[in-house]
Amino acid sequence: MPSPFARFTAILLATSLAAPSAFSADPPRETTLPSGFAPSTVVTPLRDPAAPPGPAQAAPVPAQFGPLPPPGRQPIAEGPAPHVALILPLSSPALGRVADAVRQGFLAAGEVAGRNALPVRVYSAIDDGPAVLELCQKAQRDGAVLVVAGLTRDGATGLARSDCPRQPTLVLNQPQDTMPARMYAISLQAEQEARQAALMAINEGLRAAIVIASNSPLARRVADAFEREWARAAGEARRVVFSGNPDDAPAIKERISTLRGDMVFLALDVVATRAVRPYISGTLPIYTTSVGVDPRAEATVNVDLEGVRYVDMPWFVQPDHPAVMVYPPPKTPMAVEQERLYALGIDAYRLCGLLLQSEAKSMSLDGVTGRISLDADRHFSRVLVPAGFDAGRAVALQPAQ
Repeated sequence: MPSPFARFTAILLATSLAAPSAFSADPPRETTLPSGFAPSTVVTPLRDPAAPPGPAQAAPVPAQFGPLPPPGRQPIAEGPAPHVALILPLSSPALGRVADAVRQGFLAAGEVAGRNALPVRVYSAIDDGPAVLELCQKAQRDGAVLVVAGLTRDGATGLARSDCPRQPTLVLNQPQDTMPARMYAISLQAEQEARQAALMAINEGLRAAIVIASNSPLARRVADAFEREWARAAGEARRVVFSGNPDDAPAIKERISTLRGDMVFLALDVVATRAVRPYISGTLPIYTTSVGVDPRAEATVNVDLEGVRYVDMPWFVQPDHPAVMVYPPPKTPMAVEQERLYALGIDAYRLCGLLLQSEAKSMSLDGVTGRISLDADRHFSRVLVPAGFDAGRAVALQPAQ
C-alpha cells in the first residue's frame, strides 16, 4: 500500500500543482522561553472551492482531500489526514508577532493557489524549542507529509538534531549543525546580503573597503561576512567600530579620513546608518544591507540615504515583478521587519509545492524574496536585487552596462 507521502505527491503531480512564477537576524537571546505548547491545531480554511477559477487558479483539489471550506466557515475537522504542517511560536510573548507574519504570508500564498492549494494545518507553539519538537511529532501522527518550522536559529538547530525530519522538513533559519537528509533550509540571513554587497562593489571596480560596524552580535556577523567575501575576491578591508550612539557619529569622519579606502560598507542598523551617513564623504560609494534601511519609510526620512547601495528582496523594490504582483500585501500594516517575514512565508509555501512534487537535488524559484536556488547542502540561497534610493524612495538599480 503506498505511503501517505507517495499518495500525497501523486495527487500533487496529477493536478500539476504550480505556484505563480514570479528573519533572519536572530531574535534577542532574552526571548528564550519555557517549553510547552498550545494544544490547539488549526486546519487553515482556504478559498471557496465553489468559486470559479481565476488567473492564479487551476484544477480543484482532488476528492481524496475533500472540499476545502471557504473563508469564514469552520476549520476542517482535525484527525489523521495528509497535510503540510506549519509549526510556529504563535503563542510566544516574544516571537508571536513575527511568527504570525510568516503565518499570514504562508496562508496568503495558499489563497492565491486557489483550488490547487495545499492542505495546511497551523500548529501554535509557545516557544521555538521543545514545544516545536512535540508538535512535530503530533503532526506526523496526524499525517503530515511535510513540516515547516524552525523560525529562529536555535529552533532550526533543535529540529536538525531531532528525529523529526522523517519526511521533508523546511526550516526557516540556518541550523548551526549539518542537516539530516530530508531537511531543507531557507532564511533571510543578513550575512547573505553582506556577501552580495561585497560582490556588487567588487564588480563595480572597487578594491579597498572600509567597514563601519557596531558591537552588536548581528553587526559583527554582517561585517565578518562582508570581510570574508572581500578578502576572497579583492583584498583587505579595514574596520572602524561605531558605538551606536548618534552623538559619536561626527567622529567617524575623522577616523575614516586616515584610512585608505575607495568605498564604505555599513554593518549598522537603521538608526545608526542614518546617524553615520552624513559624516561620510560624498566621494566614497557606500554599501549596506537591508538591516540598515527601511524601504517603507517616508521619502523625507530616507533622503539622507541618497547614494547608498544595498540589496533587497523584489517584494520591496520591484513592485512590477511577476510574483510580487500576484500576492496581496498584508491585510494590516506591518513593521518592515515583520513584512520581510510575511514575504518569507509566501516563498516558503511555494517551496513546499516544489519539495512535494520532486524532492529534487536542484530546484529554483523566482520568489518575492529573491531568486531562490538549492545548493548541494540543501540550503535555499537567495540572490537579491541591487537597490538604492531615488529622491528618498527605495528603488531597484539598473545593472551596469
